[in-house]
Amino acid sequence: MAQQEGTGSVDDTWLPEYDRLVHELLARYFGSPPNLAAVYPTRRKGYPWSDHRPRVVDSRIPAKNNEEYHGLERHAWQYHVTVQYEEAWHFFPMAAAMRREDAEFVMEGCDAGHSDAVRFCLRHALFNRALATRPRAAWPTLAEFGIDPAQHPRRVRRTWEQLDAFGSPGG
Repeated sequence: MAQQEGTGSVDDTWLPEYDRLVHELLARYFGSPPNLAAVYPTRRKGYPWSDHRPRVVDSRIPAKNNEEYHGLERHAWQYHVTVQYEEAWHFFPMAAAMRREDAEFVMEGCDAGHSDAVRFCLRHALFNRALATRPRAAWPTLAEFGIDPAQHPRRVRRTWEQLDAFGSPGG
C-alpha cells in the first residue's frame, strides 16, 4: 500500500497489488472462504428474509454480503482501539475488498457510497500500518491520511460501546 510522497495524503485508490495482499490475509486469518462466512453469519434470527423483498430471488444476498464487510470493519475498529494496529491494518483492506467485490458482482458497479467506503477503509489501513511500523514519536496525524479528525473519535467511541456491550451481561 502506497503513500504519496510529499503530498501529506495517501493514495486511496484500489491497486492491483491489493488483490494479492487481501487473498493472503484472508488465507492467514480465515483459511478458506467458508470460514469467513462462518465468522460473519448471513442468517439472522427473526429476519424476514423474503417478506419485504418479494421480487428478489434470494434476499439473503444483500444481507450476506454486507454482513461480511461490516463484520470485517467492526473487527478492524476493535483491533484499532485496542492498540492492535497490525491486525487493524490487515482487516481494513479485507473489508475494502469485500465492499469492492460486493459492488462489482452484486450491484453491477460500484456506486459513490461504496467507492467512498473502499477509500475510507484503505486510508484507515494505511494509517494503522503506519502506527504498527513506526516508532511512537513518528506516528502520523489523522489528517496526513485524509482521515476526518472530527469523525474518528465518534467511531472510536462507538467501537468501545460495542466492546463494552459485548462484555456485559445480556450484551
